[in-house]
Amino acid sequence: MAQLRRRGATASTIAISIAVLASGAHAIETAFDNMGPGNEFESLGMVVMGPDAGQPWGPFFRIVPEASGGITEITFPLIHRGSDDLFWFQIYEDSFGEPGTLLAEWDAPNSPNIADLPLSITADGSVQLEQGVVYWMGIMPGSNSWGAWLRNSFGHTNDRWAWRGGPGTWTLFPNSNMSALRVMVSSGTACPPDLNGDGVVDADDFFLFLQLFADGDMRADFNNDGVIDADDFFEFLNAFAIGC
Repeated sequence: MAQLRRRGATASTIAISIAVLASGAHAIETAFDNMGPGNEFESLGMVVMGPDAGQPWGPFFRIVPEASGGITEITFPLIHRGSDDLFWFQIYEDSFGEPGTLLAEWDAPNSPNIADLPLSITADGSVQLEQGVVYWMGIMPGSNSWGAWLRNSFGHTNDRWAWRGGPGTWTLFPNSNMSALRVMVSSGTACPPDLNGDGVVDADDFFLFLQLFADGDMRADFNNDGVIDADDFFEFLNAFAIGC
């Protein structure tokens, strides 16, 4: 979402922002964690390999979150063993027991050195997970990348689908040894005046609303009556002052 940033906010704007920040804080919870205290994992790993590096292989595990919320952090130990280090962490919705629609993806951090692991993705909370709902989470390699997603040290197993090079090439491996993974979510409730979805109601949201309002963007139709007018402006101001 485009943002119009302003510098030099007035003292009153800053005061309102600080008050809203305090009232709009979200709790961070663990949605999934099989690494445990100390980020424990084994040196053995699940192969992640692109089609130009050898036999294509992308592992995706069945994950059922223990908490609902927007994803804020994803941690895993991914080591790369070739010259290319391009990987993506992906989340798929479940479709009758297998990966369905791609929900989100991020560049997957990795290192050639185990001592550097695990590494984390920091997310903005816009990708929502629901407690008790099945998702498929895993790592997709670049065409000439290969490495290993290191296993957890607790002997956890779960169903795993492996991507093997293209459409129709997914293979199911029931009760597979799991790779190490931790997913954190922000459990705060939806907050309408937090227009940029960063978990805080502040001046960035205020100026973003002004930009949307001036552009006639329907996201500025704050009262959802199909018209962008003064009623939306004053309703947003009220919600902004109250916070979340």
